[in-house]
Amino acid sequence: MKLSVVVVSHNTRAVLAECLGRLERHYPGAEVIVVDAASSDGSPEMVGRDFPRVRLRQIENRGYPFAVNRGLEWAGGEWLVQMNSDIYLETGDLEALQAALAADPRAAFAGPTLVTPQGSYQSFGLFDLYRWNLRGPRGVGWVSGAVMMVRRGAYQDFGGMDERLFFYNEEVEWCWRARRRGWRSLLVPRRVLHLGGASTPGDPRFLAEGVRGGLLLTRDYLPWLHGLHLKAVGVEAALRLRLDPDPRRRAAYGLIRGMIESGRLEHSPLRDSGPA
Repeated sequence: MKLSVVVVSHNTRAVLAECLGRLERHYPGAEVIVVDAASSDGSPEMVGRDFPRVRLRQIENRGYPFAVNRGLEWAGGEWLVQMNSDIYLETGDLEALQAALAADPRAAFAGPTLVTPQGSYQSFGLFDLYRWNLRGPRGVGWVSGAVMMVRRGAYQDFGGMDERLFFYNEEVEWCWRARRRGWRSLLVPRRVLHLGGASTPGDPRFLAEGVRGGLLLTRDYLPWLHGLHLKAVGVEAALRLRLDPDPRRRAAYGLIRGMIESGRLEHSPLRDSGPA
């Protein structure tokens, strides 16, 4: 298969080395593109020295969707994979996703079931309803952005990730946009190892960004629900600011309340405050 793999990294040098080593062993024929979002830990130098066949693109840190889109612009494969640097692939993982897409001409995305290093399934909302009885690919509302394969023809139809989103919710928006144009997303019963949290700091802005992205989703895709969602978040913010003992959550919900009151849902607290 003509395969392009876009790996996004921000200060994940050791994890990225393992990720690329596995790609080199298990998928030697793939085009591999690393998009490095302003790392300061020597990641770009490591890639250039240890993985000379990898195409490296260095960009400013403007969020995960921005990085994915820059990588996809370079990609030449028929089957496009975007993934975090903390995904550790084995032979057969991407073949399973490609086979699922090839068998369903209206499927745009395919994603695996993700497991932790301890062998436990990771929780992804509605996926939990499927994981125990999954015998073959199943249509779902969205697949995890930790690793997902997209058909090139579908990508050309509905475009890349929504760059209004900085971090979180980007895969949900992508899959929902595809669904509006008649495409499907498939969850595939293939267990893939995901470390999780390799580049997510304990920053209040990340929590605020997650809530902001959810509000954008209901505004743009579930308008009948958005008003209630907005009120519920406002009530939670008021309670958190008054009662939550965790100063980071209080800071996050202070940002959230400010965004709601100012009507600035289009502006990420991560982007507005500089690199995260």
